[in-house]
Order: sequence, then structure tokens, then C-alpha cells
Amino acid sequence: MDKVTPLQRFDMTHDDVNILMTSFYASIRAHSILGPIFETAITKSGETWHTHEAKIASFWRNAILMDRNYQGNPMRVHMMNQDIMPEHFPIWLDLFEEAAQQVLSADKATNISALARRIGAGLTFGVANHHVAPNGPPVLR
Repeated sequence: MDKVTPLQRFDMTHDDVNILMTSFYASIRAHSILGPIFETAITKSGETWHTHEAKIASFWRNAILMDRNYQGNPMRVHMMNQDIMPEHFPIWLDLFEEAAQQVLSADKATNISALARRIGAGLTFGVANHHVAPNGPPVLR
């Protein structure tokens, strides 16, 4: 078992995050709904799949290991992408959890999946409310 430092949320290493991102993004690329959405977003941003995976791995290292190298605003990025709909997040989360279960220990997979579901709930809320008509009521769940 890896030693958990005082700043990190739970037992996870840089290598664990990288392995998870490789597995997860292989699933995303192959997915009939999410694959094209990611492909378009990555192409529009000027990134490659490799640079996107590295950026998102940095996000997760920041969220778990308190790495502080991630620079970005995930909520803004997801809200501004008109191709992303609230109903995409459950698919994303299921693929993420499946990848975690395949490449991580049971405890690590459970922990990162729980964190992903909390983050996903926030992103879903933000995207849902961004798509509401200007004078419409907010989405509360």
C-alpha cells in the first residue's frame, strides 16, 4: 500500500492516475456518443488526445494529491461546450467507474469513483442550468 501524505485525499499515486486516464480515454474514444463529442472538443481546442489526457490527469492529481499543477476551469469548459448535455454525465461516470474498477485496486476505484460522482453532479448541475432559457426557472437537481 502506498503512503498517503497529509495533503492528499486518499491512497492514489501519479502512476495510478495515468493508468486510469489511459484506460478511461480508450473507452471514451470507442464510445458511440461520447467519442465524437470529445473528438470535436479536443480538435477545437487545438489539443491532441495525448495532451488532453495529460491535462485531465493533472486535474485528477490536483483533486486527489493536491498537486496544484492543473490550470483550468472545468465548469466553464463544460458549460460553454454546446454539445455537452446533462444526460452525457451518467454515461461518462459509468465509463470512468468501469475503467477505475479494471485498473485500480478496489479501494482506489471506490474512492476515485465517489469523487468523480460528486464532481459529475456539480458539472451536470452547471450544464443543465446553462441550457435553461434566460427567463426559465433553474434546474434544482
